Amino acid sequence: MSGDDKRIILALSPSRTYRENTIRMMREIQKDPDLRVIVICVNQPAAFLSEYYQKNGIDTSRIFFINAITQYATGTAPAPLENCRFVSKPNDLTAMGIAVTTILKQFEGQKTVIFLDSVNAMLIHSSSADLTKFIHFIISKLRILSIAGILLAVEKGLDPVLLSQLSTFADDLVEFPEGNTPQKE
Repeated sequence: MSGDDKRIILALSPSRTYRENTIRMMREIQKDPDLRVIVICVNQPAAFLSEYYQKNGIDTSRIFFINAITQYATGTAPAPLENCRFVSKPNDLTAMGIAVTTILKQFEGQKTVIFLDSVNAMLIHSSSADLTKFIHFIISKLRILSIAGILLAVEKGLDPVLLSQLSTFADDLVEFPEGNTPQKE
């Protein structure tokens, strides 16, 4: 994915290779040295992801996190971080939407991609209907601003109706097989 690529991609991974596929996608994104990534963290805390990315050779200086899990898990507001904005609860989709809007304004004029990690984790905290509305809102915003997006999900964890809706929102579907090579539909 390059900074000139404005597609919305739905990436489906087997649960067994989820982390490896996340790293694979980040490496692909970072092939463009000018591309900034905004990771919406619902699956893992930003501190964990940042360390994991670094251990796997990902340049975290070009990553900004919207962290919706740390404050929820710890019960207290974390200390502010330069490359992270905290949302108090993963089911506060309004606050998450405001955070996305604020960060996109902060990086206005820069090549950016939004990376949602993960649709499945969001389903733990929000109804399928609310999540669909939120993702539609985010994708509409990305399209208006000509910004790319990646929605990451574990395929077998999504009900067929939600998967169908997400597929209609996306420009491309990338399915990671049980092996290591992604298959583009």
